[in-house]
Parts: sequence; structure tokens; C-alpha cells
Amino acid sequence: MQKKYLYLQKIKDLSSVLLEKMVPLDRTETLTYWRARILFSIIFPGVLIGLFVFIFTIPILIKQNLWNLVVSYGSALLIGICLLLFPCISFTIRATTTLLILYGIGLTIMIFTGPLSGGPLWLFCFSIFSGILLGSRAALVAILTNTITLAIIGYFIINSNWGQSYSFFKSEQLMYLSGISFLFLNTLTAISISVLIKAMTKFHEKEKSLVKSLRKEQIQLMTAKNKLENEFEERIQRENELFESEKRFRLLFEEAPDTIFIIAMNDRILDANKAATKMLGYGHKEFQTMTIADIQAPKVRGKAGSIIKNRQTQSPFFETLDIHKNGTIVPVEVHHHRMRIEDEDIVLSVVRDTTYRKQVEKEKIKTQKIIGEQKKLAFVGEIAGKMAHDFNNILGVIMGNTELALLDNMNPETRKTFELIFEQTIRGKNLTKNLVAFAKDQEPKQEFFRINEKIDLVVNLLRKDLEGIEIIQDYKPGVPELLADPGMIEHALVNLIQNSIHATSLVESPRIIIRTSCLDKNIIFEVEDNGCGIPMEHLETIYEPSFTLKGTRDVAGSYKSGIKGTGYGMANVKKYIQQHKGNLSVESVVGKGTKFTIILPVFKKELTLKEKKEFQKEIKHSGKYILLMEDEQAILDVQYRILTQEPCNHEVDTAYNGQVAMDLFERNKYDLVSLDYILPGEINGMDVYHHIRALNKTIPILFISGNIEFLESIKELKQKDIFIAHLSKPCQNKDYINSINKLLEIKISKHQPW
Repeated sequence: MQKKYLYLQKIKDLSSVLLEKMVPLDRTETLTYWRARILFSIIFPGVLIGLFVFIFTIPILIKQNLWNLVVSYGSALLIGICLLLFPCISFTIRATTTLLILYGIGLTIMIFTGPLSGGPLWLFCFSIFSGILLGSRAALVAILTNTITLAIIGYFIINSNWGQSYSFFKSEQLMYLSGISFLFLNTLTAISISVLIKAMTKFHEKEKSLVKSLRKEQIQLMTAKNKLENEFEERIQRENELFESEKRFRLLFEEAPDTIFIIAMNDRILDANKAATKMLGYGHKEFQTMTIADIQAPKVRGKAGSIIKNRQTQSPFFETLDIHKNGTIVPVEVHHHRMRIEDEDIVLSVVRDTTYRKQVEKEKIKTQKIIGEQKKLAFVGEIAGKMAHDFNNILGVIMGNTELALLDNMNPETRKTFELIFEQTIRGKNLTKNLVAFAKDQEPKQEFFRINEKIDLVVNLLRKDLEGIEIIQDYKPGVPELLADPGMIEHALVNLIQNSIHATSLVESPRIIIRTSCLDKNIIFEVEDNGCGIPMEHLETIYEPSFTLKGTRDVAGSYKSGIKGTGYGMANVKKYIQQHKGNLSVESVVGKGTKFTIILPVFKKELTLKEKKEFQKEIKHSGKYILLMEDEQAILDVQYRILTQEPCNHEVDTAYNGQVAMDLFERNKYDLVSLDYILPGEINGMDVYHHIRALNKTIPILFISGNIEFLESIKELKQKDIFIAHLSKPCQNKDYINSINKLLEIKISKHQPW
């Protein structure tokens, strides 16, 4: 079985090889392709089967002495094999030869075996295949050939002895009838098949033409499609580019920091950006229903339809007033530019709110006025400072002799005169003290002290003036020591309590409450009275130099006759508190009283346990060698303790003046210098800095100072020297440690050797 299947597979493979050689590769010619395939189906099986039949029938043919059939069969097989093996032979020749072989085999069989043999079937196939392979004309020729052949064979049968032995032909009529029937059937079949083939051929040609036409149209459609796709893609790309461009410019328009309006020539607002909404309060859609006149302040509002035209004759830049939705007047500056977009004239108007600038200019003028006043007062203070010693000596002589005169003189009128002289000398002394204190730009001398003890001291100093006034001292527990200038705080307390004494001079039951407390790392102390109070319009101006509501300016009669003010008391208080990084506020109601609240930061003598734990994680550099220059012992002790203890663990040398600091720096190799600016003696912190830089260009230096002169110079210095930093005095411990760590980090980041 396996060998049988193997033979069949070989035959199949052989047929495939021969078919590829004989059949055309172009299958678009459908009719030609299938005719060639039908021809192959006739030749290949015919040769293959005929070969086996021939092999088995040779003995019979030889035995019957039919050599003519042997020759005919053999010739037909050889020709068939040649038609298979030589594909260069054209289809027409191959088909004609095959048809002639069919005809020859049929004719031979009929001649040697009689009409009742298989010969007529071969002639029948000859005519059928002629119509299939070569068309209707070939079919007619084949039928005509078959007719002639049968007529000749019939003639010989009738007119000679050949064929008389065939039993089928009992009479001539039957032979004619049989021949006519065969030819009729042969003609009918061959013509029908040839017509069918012709119709199929025409249909194929029509289909082929239609396919060709469709292909042409398809190519045209594909070309048009590709063109449309390219145009569509180009259009999409242009639209995307346009969209991105519009999106980009819309974003620029919307996110512009200045207000932008797009305005028609009839003053109608076409568009407005977000800044316009922010500046004037109207929404985008609201703006599109408005004109320029709707957003102008009433006193500059023009007539709709004429504003733009009028502006075309003005400068492209001008200032005007707009009005917010809530009625607020907004000063603005306007830049406008006329342009043409899509055949329409429009105006692009860029508007900038000048409220802040106007305010700054106003503040600048006010500041310049204050600076001028301060310069004048500084000049007065400078003169007063030079004259203070002699003037106080003169006042001291007058005061001393007046007191002696009061002791010796018992005349009431003369005594009254001496008392007036004595009071005026005290007033002159206080005036000189306040004026000199205000004029001097001195840096606070920091010490630790209890604010409660300082208040008790001031109250005792003013005990005589406080007679008849109820004093309530409300001290909350747990108030830590204050790091501040004792003299400045004492002077501030004196001024505040004296103001309360004056404010309660006409009150039936005068009362002054002094409170102290600690809240959120701040020390708070308040001075409250139930006196005349301060008018609302003067709450901000009471800190201005030379301003007072007492004496000749007491138009409301709020103070007792004879009470006068220097005008520098509250100015000095505010100055002192600001120098200590504190805050001063006032609450007052006319006729009910006034309360001043002072808040000063707490500066601890060492780090808390919580701070140590936090810095333990943050500090990357410890155990460095540091030179500490500080002339105030209280601050020096705190800084030394912080630097030498956990978590810093630095080694520290201290210096109390500039010369000692320079000598230490020359002898030792330090990693960092902590330097005060104001130092005792002729050498200040800047002198020490220049001496250090002459020896070492990159050692980190941390300045600690609140001096105004120094604050101006340090700005320019920091631009030139990246290895310096500054903290204002007094500074918090954590800020001090962080500044030192940052300077050490900068040293490392710049790859500088220690």
C-alpha cells in the first residue's frame, strides 16, 4: 500500500512539473489558461493511460496481426510525449496535433475494427475538443471532417465487400440512420459546446475589458484617493499648526501679566484676557457686551463711538482712570496700537494697573520727606549731642541752685517762681535726653535680665509721678529672661508709663495696668491706662518724630494744664523695639483709654533637647576649629556654649576685641570665623575681616551685627565674597547654627581645602 501511494505521489509531482511548463503563468488570461489546462488534462492522462493500454494490447494486436494499429498507437504515444516534454511548442500547434491524434486513432480503430468499435467515440471527442480548444470554427471543421469520414466509410461498406461482416449493418437504411444520428448528436454537442465556449470567450473578453476599465478607474480612484489623502493630511497638518499657533498665542494672550483688550473701532470690546478680569472684576462674556466707556471712571468717561478715534490722535501711550466692577477707581497707563485683521480695523490696547506704582511713588515722596526730616533732626541731634554735656551742666547748676533757694526761701510768691524754674529744668533735661537718644544710631548692648525686675525699677523711679494713680502689675509666671539692651528697654518703659501718667491726668480714678507674659517663644508686656485715649486718625502718626498731642496741640483739652511733650518719646520706643526685632502695637478708644503691647523674641542661653535632636540629624560637620569674636559677654557665653556642646562639638577660641582676634588668627589655623562688627577700641569687625582675607581668601566668615552702616556695606561685599554670611543681632540659636553649617557646606562644595 505504501509503495502504491508512493507511485501516485510521484505521478502527481510529475504532473505538477509538466503542468507548470505547459500552462502560461499569466492567469489573468483566464480562457487561454483554462484551455491550456484542459489540453494538458487530455494529453497527460492520455499518454499515461495509453502507455499502459499499449503495453497490454501489443500481444493481442500482434497475435491478430494488426501491425497497423501497433504503429498508429506507438506514433500517437510518441507524439503525445513530445507535446508534454517540449513546452516551447505553441498552444495552437499542440492543440491541433492532439486533435489530429484523436481523429487518427478514431479513424484507425474504425478501419480495422469496424464502425461498432470505439472509433466513432474518438471522432466524437475530436469534434468536441476542437470546439473547446480552438473555438466554433474548428468545431465545424471537425464535424465536416467526421461527416466526410463516415460518408467515405459508408460508401466503401455499401459498394464493396469491406465491412459486410459487421452484424450491425443489416440494411443500408439502418446504416444511414445510425450515421445520421451520430452526426446529428455530434453536431449538436460540438456546436453547443463551441457556442458556449464562444459565449464564455466573449463574456470573458467583456469581463476582461470591464476589469481593465475597472482597474483603470481603480488606479484613477487610488490616485485621486492618494491625492485627497495627501491634501487632507496637509490640511490637517496646517489646521494643527494653525491650532497650535492659535493655542500658543491664546496662551500668551491669556497669561500675559498686563491687561490686554481687543477693541473695535466703535469702542466695543471684542476680547479681554485674564488680567483684565483680575484688574476690573468683569468676566470674559461681560466684557464682550461692554464698550470702553463702561470701564472708564466717571470723571474721565468719554462718549461711546468716539473714544478710539480720539485716541488715534493722541500719543500711543497715556494715563487714565478705569473703574472696577465694585466701584473702585483704578489708575492705569495705556499703550494702544491700531491693526487690521480679516478686513477689520481693530485696536490692541495694553493696560497696566499703576496703583502700586502710584502708591510706591507716594510712599517714596513720603519717605523722602521723612528722610529729609530725619536728616534735619539728625543734624539737630548732632548739635544737641555736642551741646548736651554743657547744656546739662547748665541745667544742673540751675536745678541745684533752685533747690537751695527753695529750701531757704519761705516767701510764697518767690517760692512759686523757683518751683516753676525747677520744673522747667527737669523738662529741659528730659527733652535733651530724648533728642540725643533719637539722634544716635547706636547698636543695642545685649544682656540677659528679667523684664519684671526692670518694670519694678521704672515704677520706683516714677513713684512720685505715680502718686494718686492705681498701679496694677499683672506678672504671669514662667516669663524667661530677656536678651536686650537694658538701657533702651528702661527708656522705652519710662516713655510709655509717662504717657499713661499724662493721659490719666484729668481722670477721676486713674489706673495703669502693666502686664507681662510669655507666648509662642515671645515675651509680651503691656502698658494700659484708662486715660483720654488717642484719636483714630493719629494712631499711625504718634511714632513720627516731633509729633505730640500735648501742650499747644491739645485742642481737645485732654491733658492737664502744663503737661507738654517732646515729640520724640514714642519715636524712640518704636526705634528701640525694631532694633530688638520686636513688634509694637497700640489699641485706643478716645475717652476710654490706651493699651500699648510690645512683643520681643525669646533668646535662649542653650539649645533645648528637641533642638539638639533635630540638629543631630541635620549637622554634617562637627569638631571644627572656630574663632569667636564677640564683645558682649552675654552673647559670647551663649554662642560659646552652643558651639562647644552637643551636637556641634566644635573647638572654640574667643576674642573680646579686634586686636586679639587678629593675633589669634595669625597663630592658629581655623575652619571658620564668627565675627561681630561693632568692637571696642579703634579696630572694628571690617578691619578684622580685611586682615583675615589678606592671609586666607576662602575661610568662611559669619558676621553678627545689626548696625545700619554695616548692613549697607555687607550687600556689596557678599557679591564679591561667596564665603561670607550675615545675621542681624540678636539672632536665634537655630539660625546661628544653620548659618555656620551652610558656610561649611559652601567651603566643601567649592572643593576648597581646609
